[in-house]
Amino acid sequence: MSTDALSQSRQARPALGEDAWRQACRLAIGTTAALAVAKAMSWPFGAFFALYPVLLLGLVPIYNLRIAAQFVASSLVSITAANLLAILGNVSPLLAIGAFFVFALACFRLMAQGPWFLFGALTMVASSVLVHLASYPHVPKSDLFTAQFIATLLAAFIAGAVHALIPERRKLPHGAPAKPLPLVRHQMLLGAICATASFAVFQFLDLPDALSAQAATVLILFPMTLAGGRRAAWTRVSGTLLGTVYALALQLALYTHVSQAGFVIALYGVGALVFATMHVRENAGPAVGLSAATAIAVLIGQLSPAGDLYSISLYRLTSVAIAVFGMLLCMFAVEAVLNRFASTRAPSP
Repeated sequence: MSTDALSQSRQARPALGEDAWRQACRLAIGTTAALAVAKAMSWPFGAFFALYPVLLLGLVPIYNLRIAAQFVASSLVSITAANLLAILGNVSPLLAIGAFFVFALACFRLMAQGPWFLFGALTMVASSVLVHLASYPHVPKSDLFTAQFIATLLAAFIAGAVHALIPERRKLPHGAPAKPLPLVRHQMLLGAICATASFAVFQFLDLPDALSAQAATVLILFPMTLAGGRRAAWTRVSGTLLGTVYALALQLALYTHVSQAGFVIALYGVGALVFATMHVRENAGPAVGLSAATAIAVLIGQLSPAGDLYSISLYRLTSVAIAVFGMLLCMFAVEAVLNRFASTRAPSP
């Protein structure tokens, strides 16, 4: 390999600095500790406990009282919204869809304006997940909402603990320049309309096992642009594939010992560290590494002693790919309409 090629390779894959390594360790330790607590206590909906530390420690490298407050508040708002939407859905599905659109519009407005992005994003994801699960009669709603809130509190506590043990030492940029009003309107409407379309589809179709697909359709909306959505879709599918392969390899390696929680948690921690390292090395927000980390959090978090990940994993990967492709088509159509009006037209890059 020539000197120039070697230099380009190193630039494409930068060395992992000490501060980035510290962030990766925080993420891996946090999600593994939360999963261990859930398994030890035999709490239901273990995917929540493994997933929320990944989001909290992966989306933001810092941790303070404001971030903790946004995270906990998003859980309370999501539980309240899910209950209200369930009541409205029993009265009239169209009324529930209209209410969800208004709710999504408020969430994406917070995200578009910036300072409360984390609150808006987490509220949007959690509400979509809770409404999807609560719409099925076989899901115990009290257990669902209790697990959601306890998982949030546990994630907030663990995030504070790992930041105290492994503090962030980098000086990170604060804030972002204000966006022009047409762009804010564009991003609000793009996100709200597409999220509502996803809500309607998953409410009308009987897809109880498609939780990951439903969540993926919301997650790829977070860039709030079509170009960003395309990148998010690629990283979501790629990360899901990597996480699925690792989860399958974990079950194959354990074979008949999958009921041994200690082995499962140890191998989960290894995978979480690998994907956390990938995430911080990418330094590109929720890209492939974080998508893979969320994939194993969901798969391993919901693994029961007698569980079988093979069919679940293949269904998850296929459903995510189809749902993401459908959401991209929706984003393309909505953005084309929004750009026809000056008041909602996104400025040219």
